[in-house]
Amino acid sequence: MSDKNLDNQNPNPDYLLEAQDLKVTFRVPGGKKLHAVDKISLGVRPRETVGLVGESGSGKSTVALTLMRAHEPEGGKIIFGGQDITHLDQKGLMPIRKRLQIVFQDPYSSLDPRWSIRRVISEPLKAHRYGSRREINKRVEELLEQVGLPQDAADRVPSQFSGGQRQRIAVARSLALEPEAIIADEPVSALDVSIQAQIINLLRDLQDRLNIGLLVIAHDLALVHQISDRIIVMYLGEAVEEGPSDDLVGNPQHPYTVALLSATPIPEPGGDRKRIVLTGDPPSPIYRPKGCRFHPRCPIATERCTIEKPPYIEISKDRKVACWQAGEMDAPRDLWALKDVPLPEGVESAKK
Repeated sequence: MSDKNLDNQNPNPDYLLEAQDLKVTFRVPGGKKLHAVDKISLGVRPRETVGLVGESGSGKSTVALTLMRAHEPEGGKIIFGGQDITHLDQKGLMPIRKRLQIVFQDPYSSLDPRWSIRRVISEPLKAHRYGSRREINKRVEELLEQVGLPQDAADRVPSQFSGGQRQRIAVARSLALEPEAIIADEPVSALDVSIQAQIINLLRDLQDRLNIGLLVIAHDLALVHQISDRIIVMYLGEAVEEGPSDDLVGNPQHPYTVALLSATPIPEPGGDRKRIVLTGDPPSPIYRPKGCRFHPRCPIATERCTIEKPPYIEISKDRKVACWQAGEMDAPRDLWALKDVPLPEGVESAKK
């Protein structure tokens, strides 16, 4: 889509947070361009959880930081609450910061080790002139209670808490200004498996109680499936598949999505499902392959895939995919059979 046409796009009134054809590039030594995000479009509705998944290096975190305006987009639009915030200056972004917050991946580096938890959580309240010291202290105590931590935690420092507790503190900080949407960038990847479910359950519980829109970014498709209403799959800076969570996992149409599903651990010991191991590493975002970006690693790529880039189109209601094979073959069954891999649980029941 040309920039001229893009300028004529209107925000979707259903979306609280929306990206339209978002494009982000970085300059690297030698004057080359690194194409981190290439025309991603997504939207998050109030009280909706959208999952954004893909391998490391696919551009997920760049999307998150760009939506927060930590990176400047080269093209496209960022719309929040019906307002185009793509080119707002820092003064214009100030009221947006109250309504749109982020939880970072690493709970160890996202909290200043020298600050008390009270100061960590109260900093955004002070920046936005929330109220008197007494009102701020009361708000800090309320937030700690919301995330399941005792009030005396306020006067301790981050080193006195476990990773899971630190992430609860980060969540409390993100809730301080009563935002309408939260971006959670790999919120549990740095935590033990036993703690991950607690943080995910906390986010969902807070979302239900506070009517928050939630964008969850992760590389674990199984985890995202558990908590998301919709899922968008990214590969090398692009969206390759999108759909309702159960439908996408139960009947994936892109070979990359199927490969991600095959990497999901077997819940029962002794399971014999084999993993689809993609050959080679993801191509460089500087020197991207012609045609379909996934074709150098795709087990069913055709000559057309190496020459012509597939469009990202709607193949059924609320389902989009960028694959020449989609709709022309029983992609999930053929792909799983190709590597002698049993169909994942739920695929049979999802097929009409």
